[in-house]
Amino acid sequence: MSTRTTEAENASTASVPSNGRPASPAKTKSKKATRQKPAKVAGGADELANAPELANALADAPAIASACENAAPTPMSDENWKRLRKKVESHANTMSAKHVFGKSAIGGTVYRWGVATALGSAIDPVRMSLSQLACDQKPMRRRSTRPLDLVSATTEMIAQLDHGDMSALSCQDAVVWAAAMPLLSKQLEPTLWWELLGSLQRFRELVLESHSPDSPAHLIVGAELGLTLAWRLAELPSCKRAQKSAIEALAQWCDHEEDAIPNALAKGTIARLVLGSIMRCQAIMKSTTKKKFHKSWHAVGDQMATWVAAMTTHHGTSALSPLSRKDVKDDLGKTGLLEHAIAFDPETLRPATEAALGLGHTGGRLAWEVCLPESFLHNEDAKLAIMLPDWDVRRGRTHLHYAGEHNQLEIFAGRTQIIAGQVQTSIEINGTQQSATGDWGLVCEYTDDDVHYIEIEQDWTGGVVLQRQLMLIRSDRTLLLADGVLPKDRQEPGALSQKIRYSTRIPVASGVSPELEKETREVYLCAGQRSAVVMPMSASEWRIGPTTTKLSASEDEHLVWTAEGTGALYVPLWFDLQQRRFKRKRTWRQLTVGDERRICEHHEAAGFRVQVGSEQWMIYRSLGGRRCRTVLGKHLIADFFAAKFDPGEGIYDELVTVDDAEHMDDESES
Repeated sequence: MSTRTTEAENASTASVPSNGRPASPAKTKSKKATRQKPAKVAGGADELANAPELANALADAPAIASACENAAPTPMSDENWKRLRKKVESHANTMSAKHVFGKSAIGGTVYRWGVATALGSAIDPVRMSLSQLACDQKPMRRRSTRPLDLVSATTEMIAQLDHGDMSALSCQDAVVWAAAMPLLSKQLEPTLWWELLGSLQRFRELVLESHSPDSPAHLIVGAELGLTLAWRLAELPSCKRAQKSAIEALAQWCDHEEDAIPNALAKGTIARLVLGSIMRCQAIMKSTTKKKFHKSWHAVGDQMATWVAAMTTHHGTSALSPLSRKDVKDDLGKTGLLEHAIAFDPETLRPATEAALGLGHTGGRLAWEVCLPESFLHNEDAKLAIMLPDWDVRRGRTHLHYAGEHNQLEIFAGRTQIIAGQVQTSIEINGTQQSATGDWGLVCEYTDDDVHYIEIEQDWTGGVVLQRQLMLIRSDRTLLLADGVLPKDRQEPGALSQKIRYSTRIPVASGVSPELEKETREVYLCAGQRSAVVMPMSASEWRIGPTTTKLSASEDEHLVWTAEGTGALYVPLWFDLQQRRFKRKRTWRQLTVGDERRICEHHEAAGFRVQVGSEQWMIYRSLGGRRCRTVLGKHLIADFFAAKFDPGEGIYDELVTVDDAEHMDDESES
């Protein structure tokens, strides 16, 4: 049988990761250190044969420990291997996964929290089997009689670890394999088992050296993997030593919450994975260490749990994910992620989660009787916004992820998802196709009891900027989605005479069909029944009339929104999500905007009125120059203004006003 190097031999001189690069030297520790001291790599025969004795020596006599760690590698005997297996098995029985995690360990559920959402598909048989092994249970493959090839799976995992794939999902895989090590010792050859352990420890060392403390990898690998190795393989000194550095890694990640939480939300599909790791760290610490889970760490977990609840749809799936309820079943139920996350703040998260899942409602008097989180959640660093009329699933919701070149947008009309996917925009200037020159950035945001509002922008070639507004009127259940194409510098020669052609493709959700009104230009979105009506406010209402803006449906189930103009464009879409209004008479008009007894050009400002039955709303947008203008009898000095209009009383119920005066004053002062 082949020999393995001792942990001392691997740790001495320069530790070399599997990618061939020498490891960085250990950093000195400080209050908020950004790197951990590398963990020593597991050995083979010497550590196996002398595990208890070596552990005592390391605790009692540094000189003896040094002598042991510098011993030459020796062959690994069957007797030593059996002895270690027996000790590992005994410890696993005493400190089992069920003892640590409770009922969520049954069937390996605890190690599948958030995995399907991060994976983007149903969990595969290998991950399913490993999660069961990690919870001290034999794999149960109900739909297959073919035994799992653990040798091939282990070899592939070693290659994955040695390759250095540090995605959140790969980090989660490493944790599950580490938790499965006690049962794997019965099913793998000693040589392969030790090779896997060495790869896990080298992988952790590499993550601690290369990743900042605010990264998801630092939490999942630096903290949870270290705690898992120390818990599951406590008989091995090299694994036991990882406990201290793992707790330090957890503390560092939580201390960097201002960056750690945005990093966990930047890819919205890994939020559940990160939350699951926090909760497992908490459970392992409680059962296997003398350290307490600090209140500040608990607060970070509460923040992540609130985000996960806000991103939860009534199917139990997550925002920005195409999965079905069946795919995410491990996150649901009494042993699921969502139920356990409620423990961070039961008073708030219980009603919020149940309302999001459709298990309870928050309307009427109940809204005053329960404590709920804010219904508008936005993280500028993660570029993720969740806009809820309220937490009750029957009221609908809007999800916006504006990282990258194109926005990811999801719009729900009640329980029905009507828009889902990537919103793609193209702009032509004087016949030449333009392109985005950067990512989207926040312009402003506003929220109160009446409205949620967010405005973002993106620079383009051709000297223009694309600005996008989303305004959700909460009680009316209407959504404004508006784009503006504006010149960066209106003083630039020719800036106000250039011809602009604009086009945006908005993806319709699966199972939803666009239905065009025959005589007018609105479009119904139908899922068995009409779920929403979309009105292109800058287009002529009647199809027989001329228009510079068009809204149509493509064969590949997209709404295609096109417009033409000179100098600047403003193209708003009005989504009515309230079914009780669909049978009422409706109309919309583009309004005249006056500026000192002069009618404004389209590149200067735009005003619109929408009427459904007796309800009316007014929208005003300035496209350049901060001036006092008049629209529908209202005098305004604002960049954007929205209100509900009462024609009987002739008054405006203001919803939101955006004025760039403060921004301009700040720039002048600087």
